[in-house]
Amino acid sequence: MSHQTPEESNFFNEDTKVPQASQEVEEWRNSQHYDPPFGIERWRVIDEVWNGKTAIDAVVLVDVNGRQEFGAAQGVGGVNALDQALRQVLTNHFPFIETVQLVELYTHRGGAGTAAEVVSIMKFSDGVQQWSTMRQSRDLLESAWLALIDGYEWAITMSRKTSE
Repeated sequence: MSHQTPEESNFFNEDTKVPQASQEVEEWRNSQHYDPPFGIERWRVIDEVWNGKTAIDAVVLVDVNGRQEFGAAQGVGGVNALDQALRQVLTNHFPFIETVQLVELYTHRGGAGTAAEVVSIMKFSDGVQQWSTMRQSRDLLESAWLALIDGYEWAITMSRKTSE
């Protein structure tokens, strides 16, 4: 019988080294001294099919420094469209967001039926470091949207902290 070290027995060992950004972001949001870099006023995804063609559009209204900015984009899916629309707004204020990429996305629906909880897990990278986010909702698109927001909020806040 062979004995494994804790590192060898942990299937997700590589992932445990990646900061779980959603936890940190949630802690920051609960702090009375935290000033979020942006806020989401509203968002919408429109998924249409006409003449046999699909179009998926996203619209976001984002508050940055007390100013509301509108972003709109088309995507290959709802999450991609939301990501592009949000990045459109954020890169105007935080140009380094151009280097941030969503490198992996997983969703899991737990339970029976279409109204079961959905967990979205995302991994981001800026080419130097990686971080992950995880959010849950009964709506697949909402869980992914919340994980996206966490990923960008974490990147911007960490950038602010390192420049202080």
